Amino acid sequence: MNGVWELRALAARQWWPRPELEELQLQRLRRLVKHAASEVPFYRRLYAGAGVGVPEITSVDDLRRLPVVRRQDIQALPGEDLVAGGTNLARCIRTRTSGSTGVPLEVLSSRSDRSVFNPSFFRVYLAWGLRPWHRLTYFQARPETLRIRSWYEGLGIFRRQMLFSLDEPAHWIEAIRTWRPHLIHGYSLTLKLLAEAVTRAGVDDLRVPLVVSTSGVLDEVGRTMLRTALGAQVVDIYASEEAGSVIAWECPRCEGYHLCTDTVVAELLKDGRPARPGEDAEVVVTNLSNFTMPLIRYEQGDIVRVSDRTPVCGRGFPLIESVCGRAGDYVVLPSGRRLTPHPFFLVLDHAMGVGCWQVVQEAIDHIVVRTTVGAGLERADVEGIRRGLAELVGDGVRIDVAVVENLRKSPAHKLRSVVSLLPESPIQSEA
Repeated sequence: MNGVWELRALAARQWWPRPELEELQLQRLRRLVKHAASEVPFYRRLYAGAGVGVPEITSVDDLRRLPVVRRQDIQALPGEDLVAGGTNLARCIRTRTSGSTGVPLEVLSSRSDRSVFNPSFFRVYLAWGLRPWHRLTYFQARPETLRIRSWYEGLGIFRRQMLFSLDEPAHWIEAIRTWRPHLIHGYSLTLKLLAEAVTRAGVDDLRVPLVVSTSGVLDEVGRTMLRTALGAQVVDIYASEEAGSVIAWECPRCEGYHLCTDTVVAELLKDGRPARPGEDAEVVVTNLSNFTMPLIRYEQGDIVRVSDRTPVCGRGFPLIESVCGRAGDYVVLPSGRRLTPHPFFLVLDHAMGVGCWQVVQEAIDHIVVRTTVGAGLERADVEGIRRGLAELVGDGVRIDVAVVENLRKSPAHKLRSVVSLLPESPIQSEA
């Protein structure tokens, strides 16, 4: 039931005037920073080492007095260093994320900390016309999530169909035709595969009013294909586990994406200063919900374009022009089948000894995995990595694993997790 109350609060707050939203954001930020500086060992050391005390936060701008936190800074630390004192690690909710960086990170939270995550998505759905009696289809990369159901589905509200993103597209098409959802939610590249499969199969009776894309940038080609293949409105949502909620989302009436200032602080920086309208900016987020494992001034690793537009829809949220983060690449198998980056996350994020990693497809039958060794470990399980990827890609593909000291050119360099050096094939020539 907490999710219902949270959704009601989120739905109401989007219409608050901007000054009221900014005051709410500031109150939550001050409480979070004070809590982290006094209760979390990592932040106590970080702020002391940087020569800053617990600041009296009087504005969001004061955040720039604090150091930026990068994934590598916290990846190797034990959980006890990252969570508030007295936290029972065994009772924490653990979510593991890689995004498009190829650097695994486990985020710990409580049920209360997570209460805003799903409702923040539903706020977007409702803004685009979803209603409680509508059906939904979700693509999932992890098999264990396919049977998860929420209590409200038993009441016939927001009933969901779960599809496995590694199944054949023909299975997706038949399942969607049978379920007849109002909304499909999935990874951007998985949705593009769906649209291509519908187009190739000549299916003209599959109509879905709303398609929601996450996790990677859906290019205009993909958007057009989804509109044509499914007759859908296509909506992009920018969110992350680290942020604890939706960060920004496309508005039905405004040009651009609304920044969710009631759930996160998103600093848009260019060379460390606030970016100007029209500039591409690095995103540094502060999760205002997670008091178990605070993430304050966390370098998200994404690029957005700053806007100076005034919303015309009446919402108090500011706008950004676009999310410019690089889309992941496909890996093309000798059979013609294409894999998105997410199955590789499932293999490599959980492989023993892996720190950062990158998959490069050198040729149709040759994949190279470059990995660093995780902190506190002596070596990576090279044979285990090779076996796991061999099961994923099948026969006929040579897999080389190279253990390297560093994958990044500089601390600011964003690592693409999957890179294909093959030219992209047009739909007509695909098997």
